[in-house]
Amino acid sequence: VINRAFVLWVILLLPLLVKAQDPPEIPDLIRVTVDHSDNGVLIQWEPSEDTDIEFYHLYKMNPDQSFSKIFSFDPFTFEYKHMTSGLKNLAYAVTAEDSASNESNFGQNVHRAVSLSSEFDLCDQSYEVEWTGYEGWEGQVSGYKLYGALAGDPCQELNYLTSPPLSFTHTHVEVDTTYVYYVETFKSNGITSISAIDSVTSFIPEAPSYITIDHISVLDEFSIELQFSADIAGPVNSFRIMRRGNTGTPFTTIQTLENLSQSTTVIQDQFPTGNTSYQYIIQSIFQPAACSSPLEISESNTGNSILLQNTLDESLLTLNWTAYSEYETGLSGYTIQRRGGDGEFIDIETVGPGISSWQESLESVVNGFQPGEIHYRVLALSNEGGLGDPGISISNISSVAVETQIQVPSAFTPGNPGSSGVDHEFKVMMDFGPRVYTMMVFDRAGRKVFETTQADEGWDGRFQNGEFVNEGVYVYYIQYTDYTGLTKSLTGTVTVLYP
Repeated sequence: VINRAFVLWVILLLPLLVKAQDPPEIPDLIRVTVDHSDNGVLIQWEPSEDTDIEFYHLYKMNPDQSFSKIFSFDPFTFEYKHMTSGLKNLAYAVTAEDSASNESNFGQNVHRAVSLSSEFDLCDQSYEVEWTGYEGWEGQVSGYKLYGALAGDPCQELNYLTSPPLSFTHTHVEVDTTYVYYVETFKSNGITSISAIDSVTSFIPEAPSYITIDHISVLDEFSIELQFSADIAGPVNSFRIMRRGNTGTPFTTIQTLENLSQSTTVIQDQFPTGNTSYQYIIQSIFQPAACSSPLEISESNTGNSILLQNTLDESLLTLNWTAYSEYETGLSGYTIQRRGGDGEFIDIETVGPGISSWQESLESVVNGFQPGEIHYRVLALSNEGGLGDPGISISNISSVAVETQIQVPSAFTPGNPGSSGVDHEFKVMMDFGPRVYTMMVFDRAGRKVFETTQADEGWDGRFQNGEFVNEGVYVYYIQYTDYTGLTKSLTGTVTVLYP
């Protein structure tokens, strides 16, 4: 009887003894994902297939690959948000413990969300973003979607990758700003995991507080002068002068100025100023030691050489010029100038900033010996104020060639001037002076009594020795070439009369 009872007891306890030796099935981890609302890490798992579960235990992986228990849960809890991890990308495992205190092994059921890092590339002015693969879904990941945006803006999808390398270069980023990024991992069954948000700030040296083109003026037929002012007290004191011929085309470098010691700089550029207008900007630049080329930090206002051209219809002259763009303080208007007989330019009219055309009749310019090549230029004036010098930009000189018309008197009376209505000098009358002029006077015997190459010089009726000639008829010969290129010759007689 004792033997039968012992055998029966063994038979009844055998399942329990076997169960006490076998640990419960490890619960399958569903995912590890970050909740961006509070930066908590959500760990979710499936219930163990065993029914005799007393606890679930949550472990974190240590740097040495060992595990430390951080929390235990009742058998009806299948997720937990870990708030103490901050932005650290921890690996987690969950085990099950039955009523006999048997705990499941870790096995391969360890999960870690994507770890993302980003850094600013100063040389390329771009963000380099890299991330690790999701651990725990090996062979089951269908893709990784990268999101990013300026800090404070809603994140937008930037890229989608299905295989390594898991990286992205974010170009054309705004400097001196902070960007945020995160990755969403997609499992083939539709489950997703989100990484923690990583932030990175672009940094470049502080730009000059101001940089402005003061003026651009034409010096002569082949050169212009450009003046700009800039703050050179900060870390950026090198500058690049850029030029282009047509709006909408790229600027090209024509000169680089390094380590300026003065805030105002004047340079010259060479090109045919009478048929082309060029536009300029000044860039402040910085050369990092690790970069092969300097970085553009900031740029000035634009400025352009003023191209002045003219058309002549009968005696109506029309001037047209390219508008000046742009002064820091704005354009106040244009002053039209004409060169006077003394070679100096004088103001003849000022027009508003929206005007780029002007007309006048050349009949109003006639003064008897005004050269038949009339010179004009236009000055673009800036408004007052600004950090640079007040701007006055000068156009090229536009020349108007005018045909010379002359009239020759038929008689005159030598002597001292002063008698009303009496010509005391034989001198031609003309509207505009020619480029080349010769006048000679001969007596009846063919002897030359006077010669000049100055259009405004006349014959006073004297021989070359100073004595007055006799009354009578004298022969003149005039030849001239005007500024249009036309050459004319005139021969006639003039009568010398005495009272």
